[in-house]
This record gives sequence, structure tokens and C-alpha cells, in this order.
Amino acid sequence: MTMNDIWRKLRKNNKGQYRQFRFCVGFAVMLITSYLMMLQSPLIQNTLPEGGDSRKQVYMIFVLAAVGCVIFIAYAAGLFLRYKSREVGVFLALGTNKKKVRKALLYEIAACAAATSAAGFAAGCLLAWCIGRLFELLVKGISEYRFGFTLAGFGASLIYAAVVFALVIGLAIRFMKRGNIMDILNEQRKQEPLKKIVTPKYLISGWVLLAAGILLGFLMPTAVAKMTGHYLGAWTNLFYLAALLGLYQILVYSVSCHRRGVRPQRYYNHLISYGMLKFQGRSIVRNMLVISLLLAGGLFAVFYIPQNTMTMQEGFEKCEAMYSMFYTKGAKVPDREEIYNLAKQHGVKLRDYREAQFVQAVGSGVKRDDVDENNNLMDVYEEKHAVYEFLSVSGFETLTGQSVQVEEGAYYQIQTGDAQENLFFRFDDLDQVYLDKKDVFMKMEYKGNLVYHSLVQGYGFDAESRYVISDADYDKLKAGTSQFPRETQVLFDSDTGSEEDETEKAEAFSAALYKEFGERMAEDMKVCGAFDAYQSFLAGPGYGYAGMVRYDPKNSTKEADWQYEPQFLPLRKANGVKSYSVYMLLFLYVAVICLAAAGIISFARSQSVGLSSQQVFQDLERLGADRQYLNKLLAKQVRKVYVLPTAIGTIGIFAFEALLLQGNDGRLTADELKLLPIIVLVLLVTAAYQYSVYRFSMKKVAEMLRIANESGSQASS
Repeated sequence: MTMNDIWRKLRKNNKGQYRQFRFCVGFAVMLITSYLMMLQSPLIQNTLPEGGDSRKQVYMIFVLAAVGCVIFIAYAAGLFLRYKSREVGVFLALGTNKKKVRKALLYEIAACAAATSAAGFAAGCLLAWCIGRLFELLVKGISEYRFGFTLAGFGASLIYAAVVFALVIGLAIRFMKRGNIMDILNEQRKQEPLKKIVTPKYLISGWVLLAAGILLGFLMPTAVAKMTGHYLGAWTNLFYLAALLGLYQILVYSVSCHRRGVRPQRYYNHLISYGMLKFQGRSIVRNMLVISLLLAGGLFAVFYIPQNTMTMQEGFEKCEAMYSMFYTKGAKVPDREEIYNLAKQHGVKLRDYREAQFVQAVGSGVKRDDVDENNNLMDVYEEKHAVYEFLSVSGFETLTGQSVQVEEGAYYQIQTGDAQENLFFRFDDLDQVYLDKKDVFMKMEYKGNLVYHSLVQGYGFDAESRYVISDADYDKLKAGTSQFPRETQVLFDSDTGSEEDETEKAEAFSAALYKEFGERMAEDMKVCGAFDAYQSFLAGPGYGYAGMVRYDPKNSTKEADWQYEPQFLPLRKANGVKSYSVYMLLFLYVAVICLAAAGIISFARSQSVGLSSQQVFQDLERLGADRQYLNKLLAKQVRKVYVLPTAIGTIGIFAFEALLLQGNDGRLTADELKLLPIIVLVLLVTAAYQYSVYRFSMKKVAEMLRIANESGSQASS
């Protein structure tokens, strides 16, 4: 009988050990493979904006998940090798050649890891395919892209599987390099104590590093840029490492430092528990740190869903007009009579139809998106900066019903109610308008903002700015410019109620009007959202954004990148959830991966606690400890893996999310405050999830220890 045959028989008698090891490796490989396959698919790559915050968040959370899974596999492999230590030690004690045992063990580990990694890879591909098909169903008609396996996805997944395999083999080789038989036999009892003596100053410095790392890494770059105009650069992200070090110090203190204080009896009652924690301190702290980060990453992904859903709903509610569209002079889009006839065909009653004309003209501005050689933000004033849209005060009153007084030589900017200046844009950047027919500038002075959401284009700044000027200045501007076409803005409403049939009629009418508008627009309207009319004028045919437009008149649900896209609220509401479905499902998928990894790492750590403390529990039972005391002692050990990491992960990400909402525009709006209770509810659900995993872990570890005690008693008797 060969050594491999013996290992095969041992495998049959130790199915539980192999099952746990295979599950941990296979689960981690499956999660990361499915994530990478989804992330690299054409559907996701073409949905996430290049360089956008969504893409950055997805990759950031992926790094957390991947690192967490690697550490998880390392502990699973270490736990498995501890199980095998007694078998290896017996072989060596019986005189088996160490090289022969090592070769057989490596073959056993390699075969098991390779088969499990392959199974995890296949399961990950299958899971990605299923999730991808679900994505396609949700975005049917919205996106022209479909899920598909890519070379990049396969390559990245295979690299990750190879890293996992190499890690397991490396741990097995290190295990077999033990100096003597006793080292290997005692591997199962080996502890990882925290030898560092820490004081309250260590804890205080940890909190200081944590707070300083987050505040300096997150708030300082923006604050410095606002106050001094100096852009610090990406190196400020290094401050987050200080926050990570601070978190590590806090966890070390929580495990290693227990003092008698003013209640010495309580300290003595828990002395055994404190000692057991300290003897496993290093491994516990590492696990607690990983669990905290995974929980934070998963929750950060979850928060994306209600935050963007609320933002979308907020945009719907603030629009004053149900239907809004604008077009250039040469367009043959439906006029008022055609629109009313189309509405009548769909059983929709329109009201409050109004229209007015905008004049497009080049105006001055300030360019602030460059830095000098010292990395300071530069304010570069340009007499001819961008093409703006100007509306007469009477035209504004026609469209909005608001009565406004505007003096000659003055202007008001049309903005949203919560618009604020920022590092790159100011309300008063415009101070003159170019009259191209006369080759002169008309001086203008900023007087304030006028709020009307349905007239705001994009963010309402820079080339998307719209201004209201006096009728006299409007006439001068109209007579003195001809470089860029006039634009007509149309707004109207309907009497659509809350009844389902009325809503469906309004949606059908909106889709029909969208189709007519898209098919009959002028050539100069076929431009993408990033198109800059003045830069196109300067660059000529070589302008990069010329002709870059994406829209489908026959399918309004498809994602469009179109500067002149009409905004019909019934249609936007119907398509809103579908439009965000890719983002929401992707971030939910990321959250599930992170939270599942956190739960399984917690469970694996609990099993390790039971295994490492098995001899201690046996000794305590021999000394007279009853089952109730042992269960309480076990609960204290296992709770340490769950309570503090869960508290740090949930409370920490809540504080970070609040800082993020505050940092967006320097304040917490009423709508953002409404989001906070939803976030708290998510945190409570996460805490309940961790508690359920804790209860399950306690049950399994207690069962394991009771079996060990019974067998030990029989052996001793």
C-alpha cells in the first residue's frame, strides 16, 4: 500500500475536515470568479461610465473582497493543516521518511486545492452567467450590450485561482519545514499570542490615527483646494493607511488589554477568558480587521442603491413641467398642433402649453480645471469661453409664470434650488457677451439666480449655463449674433391622474412623441452631452466630440447620450427603475459577496477558536467546570469575533457615508437626511445577519467541543 493510498483512506475517515477546506476554497474562488466575469463583461464595462465614481467604487470594493477572500483561504488552509498535524506527526514518529510524507501531503493538498479551485471557477462562471442573464432581463430594451464571457474575465479569474493555489501550497510547504516531530504534533495546540504590552495611550493614539486618517484623506484635499487653490494630488490617499493602522491598534487593545480597575472581582471572574483571547490574539485581530473592512465595503455598496433611487425620485418631484423639449431652428419637430393631435390619439389631455426662444452666444468665463507647475489650481479668464443660452425676461415669464425685473446690462442665472458654487464653477463667471456681427463685447453683471428645474440643462454651469436678461439686451443680442442657431424651448403639462390607465396613456403618448422628436430633429442636434459648441467651432472638423451621440428614437428606454434629449416625466418615471437596474443589481451583487465573505470568515474563525481552545476546555472540565460555565466561556471567545468588528464596520461606514453626503455640496440636504433612517435600517439588518451567523457558529463549535470531551472521557476511562 502506497502513502497516497493511506491518505485516501484517511480522507474517507475525515470527511468533515476536507469538506470545510473545500468549501472555503471553492466558495472564495467562486465569488471572485463570478465577480470578475461580471465586471469584465461588455454589459457592465459599457454601462459603468469610464472614470466615473460608480466604476471606482466597484473596483475599490472588489479589492477589499479579493483581499478578504485570500486571507480567508489562508486561515482555512491553516486550519486544515492543523487537523492534519497529528496524522503527519504519527507517520514521522513511526519512522516514515519526512521527504516521503511531505511529498504525499503536498500531492494531497495540491489535488484537493486544484480540484476545488476548478470547481469554484466553473461554479463562478455558471453563477456569473445566471446573474448576467438576470441583468439582461432587467435591462431589456435599455442597453444594446449583452452579458458575455471575455478574455480579460477569464484571465483575471485564472490568475486569482492560481494565486489561491500557490498560497495553499506555500502554506503546506512551510508546515512541513517544522524542525522536529514535536513541533508538528503540537501544531494543533499552537497559539498566536499578542506579546506587545499596550497601554491606554496606545488606544488613544489608535483613535487619533483613525480619525486623522479619515479626515485628512477625505476632507483635507477639498478644504485646502477651496481655501488656497492648491490641489494636493492623489498622494493624500496615503492618509487612509494611517486610519487602517489606527483601527488595528484599537483592535489590539480590545483583545490584549484587560485591567482590574475599580471592579477587580469582575476582572478575576473573566481572567480565563482574557487569557485565552490573548493567547490567540494575533490571529483574532487579523480576522477582526478583515471582517470590519468587508462589512464596511459591503454596506458601502448597499448604500448606493437607496441613495441613487432617492436622487432619481427627487429629480422627478422637483420638475415643474411634465414635458420639456428644446430644439434648434432648423428642426422639423412636431409643432403645437401636431403634439395636441398626438395626445388626443392616446387619450391624453394637455394643458399649459408654452414656448419661448433662446439665443445662443459666446460669452466670457473662467477655466479652472488645470494646475500649474506647483500643483496650484489656475483661474484662467477667457473672453470667449463657451456658448451660453440667453432668454428674455418676458420669455422667462411666459415659460414659468414668474414675474421678474431685470435691468439692462444685468443677468440672472437659471439654476436648481440647491445649486452651489464649487471649486470649478462660479455663478458670476460671465461678465461679457460677444456680438459676432459687430465684433464687440456687451458688458454683463450677475444679479442672482432664478429657480426653475425644468429649464436647467445638466448641472447648469459652464457650457450648460442658461441666463435671463432684459428684453432690451435680448433684442441687442439677437440682432448682433448669428454664429450659432436659435433654440426653441417648449414646456407643457397634462391632466394625467394617478389611475393606472391614465398613467399608461401618458407613457404611450410620451414614447410616441419621443419617437417623432428623435426622427425629425436637425443635423446640428445630433450631438452628445459632452459636446461643446464653442470648442467645436474652434477645432472645426477635428473636434473630438463631433458626431458622438447615442440615442434610439424608436426605443426611449435605451440609455441615451444626447444633448437635446427631451424630458418627459411619465416616460422617465416608467424607465427610471430600469435605467438604474444595472447599477443597483451590480452593487447589490457586490454587497452580497462582501457580506457573505464576512460571515464565512467569522464562522471559520469561530471554528478555529474552538479547535485552538479544545485542550483548555478539556482541562477545565477535568478541573470540575460544568457545561454551563464552559458554554459561557465559549460564548465570550466567539463573541469577540463578531461584536467589535460588526460595530466598527457598521458605525464606521455610517460616519463615512454621512461625511460623503456632507462633502458633496458642503451640507446635508432635507432629502439626504431622509436617507439616513434607511441607512440605519440597513445597518440593523446587517447586525441581525451577523447575530444569526454568531448563533450558528456557537451551535457548531459547542457540538464540536462536546464530541471532543466525550471521546476524551471514554479514552481516559
